[in-house]
Amino acid sequence: MKSSLLFSTLLTSISVKLLSISVSADVITDWNKIAVDATKTGGLNSNLGTRVGAIEAAAVYDAVNSIRQFGTPYQYYTPPSDPASAEAAAAQAAHDVLAATFPAQVEALDARLAASLAVIPDGPEKEAGKTVGAGSAAALLALRANDGSTPNVTYPGPTSPGVGEWRPTPGAAAGTFPPGINQQWGQVKPFVLASADQFRPGPPPNVGTDPYNAALAEVGSLGRTGSTTRTEDQTHIAQFYRQDAELLVNEAARLLSTTHGLSLEENALLFVLTDIAIADARIALWDAKYTYKYWRPITALNANPDGSVTNDYASWSPLIVTPSHPSYPSGHSGNVNAGFEVLKDFFGNRQTLTLHTTTAGEPPRTIQSLSQAESENGLSRIYGGIHYSFDNQEGQVLGNKVAAYVLAHGPRAIASAITRTTELGIALYPGLSVSGNVGHPYRIDSSPRVDPPEWTLLKFITLPTSGPYLIFDRESPGNTNRFYRAVELPN
Repeated sequence: MKSSLLFSTLLTSISVKLLSISVSADVITDWNKIAVDATKTGGLNSNLGTRVGAIEAAAVYDAVNSIRQFGTPYQYYTPPSDPASAEAAAAQAAHDVLAATFPAQVEALDARLAASLAVIPDGPEKEAGKTVGAGSAAALLALRANDGSTPNVTYPGPTSPGVGEWRPTPGAAAGTFPPGINQQWGQVKPFVLASADQFRPGPPPNVGTDPYNAALAEVGSLGRTGSTTRTEDQTHIAQFYRQDAELLVNEAARLLSTTHGLSLEENALLFVLTDIAIADARIALWDAKYTYKYWRPITALNANPDGSVTNDYASWSPLIVTPSHPSYPSGHSGNVNAGFEVLKDFFGNRQTLTLHTTTAGEPPRTIQSLSQAESENGLSRIYGGIHYSFDNQEGQVLGNKVAAYVLAHGPRAIASAITRTTELGIALYPGLSVSGNVGHPYRIDSSPRVDPPEWTLLKFITLPTSGPYLIFDRESPGNTNRFYRAVELPN
C-alpha cells in the first residue's frame, strides 16, 4: 500500500508541517479519540468496543469519500449535488454513530460536535456536509443492526470439566468466578472477512505433550505472583499492555497520523482499515476461542490429574487477573497485530512512538518500531500469567492474516476521474508546480505517458500558498519519464 496509495515518503518537510496543522488533518483523529473514550465510558469490553469503533470509522470514511470521491465506498456513497464540507461530514457521521449507540452520552457528544463544527464557516457547504455525514451514519448503523452481536451469550463452562477444558476462573472480586464473555462473538458478521472461521488456527497442543509442557513451565515461572524469574522490565511490560488492545492501536494510529501530517482523505482511509482490522480480528479470535475452549494457565497449574480443581486455586496465581474467556488463541496478541500490521503498511515498521496506558501508576513506554510493540504486547500475556506461548503465537498469526485480508479487500484509494474538478496542468518528472486556491484540497496524479494517460494517485495536498507550490515525486524511477497533473477537489 505504501507505494500504490498515499503515504509518507512522498511528503516534503514543508508540506508535512502545513498539513499537520490544517483542520482536515484533525477532525478524524479527534473523533477517533472521542469514539474510543465513549466506548470505555459506556463500559464496553473490547469485543463491543471494536465493533463500535469500526462502525464509526466506516461512517466517517464513507461520508468523506462521498464528497472527496477518492476511494472505493464501504457501504454508503451519495455524492452531494452541490459543494459540501467534508470536515462537517466527518464530524456529523462520527457523532451520529456514537449518539445512537450511547444515548446517556448525547449531551457530551453534542458539545463535541458543536466544537468541531464551530471552526467550519457557516453556510450551505457546511449544512450539506452535515447532511452527508448523517446519511452515512444512518446507513452504517442500519447495516450492522442485525449483525449477530446481540443478544449477549455467556458461557458457564461444562458441568464437570475435564483435562484441558476451560471453566470459569477467579475474577477481580474475591470469591467470584465470572462466566465466559460473549460466546456469540464468533458468530458476529465480519466487516470485511468472508467468514469468522476464515483463518481459524489448528487446535492447541494436547495436554501432556512436549510443546504444552514447555509452554506451561514458562508461564508457570514467569507469570506467577511474586515470580523470581520475571525481570522488573517484564513486569512493566505485563502491566503496561494489560489495557484494552484497541486503546493501544488507536493511540498509535493517531500519533503516526500527526507525525506524518496526513490529510483528511488519508486519515479516513487509515482509520477505517485499522478499526475494521481489529474488529474483524476480535470476531475471528472469538470463533477460535469458543471452538477449542482451552483451559487457562491458572486452571492447568492448580488442577488435579483428572482436570478438577479442588485447592481453591491456592497453589498458583497469576500476576494479573485472568480474563473470563478461553485461552487459545490470545485475543490481545491477535488484536494488536491486526491493527499494527495495517499501520506498518501505511507508515513502515521503523517508527518511534511514546505510548500510554490506562494501568494506574504505569509510566508511558517508548518503542522504536511497531514490531517491538507487537512482540512486547504478546509476551505481556505470558509475563502476566494468563496465556501460553502458543496462545500468543497463533493469535499473532491470525491477526496478521486478518490485516492482510482487510488491506487487500477493504476500502482503497482509487485514481479514477473525479467529477466537478479542475485539472491545473501537466508536468514532466520529477514533479510539478501548482498554483491555485489557498487552503483547497488537490489530488496529485502521475502517469507514465500522456497519450493515452494512465493516471495513478500519487498524493493529496492542501495548497498552502497561491503558488507556485512545488511538488516532488521522490519515488519516480530515474530512467523513465513520468507525467503529473493536479486536480482540485471539492472543498
